[in-house]
Amino acid sequence: MAKQHKYARASATVKTRLDASTIAEVAEQAAKQAESIQVMVRLEESAPGRLVYSSRNRVVGGVVEFMTFEVTMKENADGRVVSTRILRYKQKRQWLIVIPLPWQMVAWGTYKKFMYGFVNGIKAQDSQAATKVVELAMA
Repeated sequence: MAKQHKYARASATVKTRLDASTIAEVAEQAAKQAESIQVMVRLEESAPGRLVYSSRNRVVGGVVEFMTFEVTMKENADGRVVSTRILRYKQKRQWLIVIPLPWQMVAWGTYKKFMYGFVNGIKAQDSQAATKVVELAMA
């Protein structure tokens, strides 16, 4: 199995009292804000307590998938715990003549914008929410 990329375990975690529909709206807004000229974010799956998004190449009409990530929600006595994580991703490597540069995670910037947009959107709705964003998670 190939070595995981250093950002493969990046995640955002939020503890909030917001209802599920508001959390889903914030996730959708964060997904739209994370889009760029080349990358679109599309909702792939919606189930109670789980949303799955994919970032895709806009140039070829969304046929090529770069990354898939999920937003999961669990209820407890204090409200809801919402977390994001990457499910699948693609990598690319560029070369400087004959020198290989480090592997890059395709659409990392999109997922990073999504995580921070999601956390900030929740904080805007619920100032008491506890949030945590982890970019580099050590194994």
